[in-house]
Amino acid sequence: LVNYNVGAVYKPMSIGSVYAAYATSANPFGSELDATATDYGGVPANSTILLGPERNKAIEVGTKWELADRHLLVTGALFQTTKDNARETVSGLLTSGAAYRIQGIDIEAEGKITDRWSIFGGLVLMQSKVTQSGVASNIGLQLANIAHQSFSMLTKYKFDDGWELGGQAVYRSKVYGGTFAANTNELPSYWRFDAFVEKKIDKNWTMKFYAQNLTNKLYYDSFYRSAVPFVAVAPGRAFYLVTTAKF
Repeated sequence: LVNYNVGAVYKPMSIGSVYAAYATSANPFGSELDATATDYGGVPANSTILLGPERNKAIEVGTKWELADRHLLVTGALFQTTKDNARETVSGLLTSGAAYRIQGIDIEAEGKITDRWSIFGGLVLMQSKVTQSGVASNIGLQLANIAHQSFSMLTKYKFDDGWELGGQAVYRSKVYGGTFAANTNELPSYWRFDAFVEKKIDKNWTMKFYAQNLTNKLYYDSFYRSAVPFVAVAPGRAFYLVTTAKF
């Protein structure tokens, strides 16, 4: 399999750049071993099925800017990914020849707004579409098991005497189940909020107390692939005390 990538960067100003990139890749059939099912990219035990590789193409255009006296990096990008000869299960049989397309925008910010206040996070908005399938009713549907909108933002503030206080907000849009194209089963969207306090004891030791899912929100991580017979429940409210050392 021969794949390649190419990219170009233009800097209109010292603090900013514009870039474009194109890449191809391939996933050989059976590159993952799964003796129970083929929906995860593997080959079932004792199988004589042989299919061609999945072919991927990705294109991205974006811009990066260093703001706040070059302490804050802000990135924006438009992207498109297509997959041809994708595997899917049709009438209980593993086949290839399906295809889909994902398009979206990605906005990220990371770094310091001031000497004490820093942020790390981003927003992703996507659209997906099945463009070819052995099941005619799948064509035009969005992909299964993908959150098409997601957001996360972590912020922290540094106080005197080695103390830091921070919090995080995470959002994920609803997710539809299915083995390839989305079916009517869905996981609801959710917001999750976390918080932490950190103390630098000395130059080598740091202690951090972390609270995850402050509101004890009931939400779900994922479907079991085809949305039956169960879903994975995300952890409820939890607290962690972590001590780290570096020498």
